[in-house]
Amino acid sequence: MSEHVRAELRRSGGFTGRPLHVRVDSASMPPADAVELVRLVSAIDLGGLPASGAGLPHGADLMTYELMVERGGKRWQGTVSDPSVPASLRPLLQFLTRYSQGHSA
Repeated sequence: MSEHVRAELRRSGGFTGRPLHVRVDSASMPPADAVELVRLVSAIDLGGLPASGAGLPHGADLMTYELMVERGGKRWQGTVSDPSVPASLRPLLQFLTRYSQGHSA
């Protein structure tokens, strides 16, 4: 794989309040997972995403996601919250959540 991607997710809130933290690097992941990570990140316009959590909806049962993504020398870091998570980020958040449940980060 020629493209290198790194991502880190910290999730908090939600009904159960169980925090999640996962850090992935395409260089050290199983090949199929690395390909999927690169595909998901490639589908996101990192420059078009808001970086600030200002104005996020608040509520004890809302999930909040602190996300960092690095690809091709570009880095995006920001905070998003349900229900206003940008549609382009949802597949990556779902992948990282599933990955954290099956692998140690």
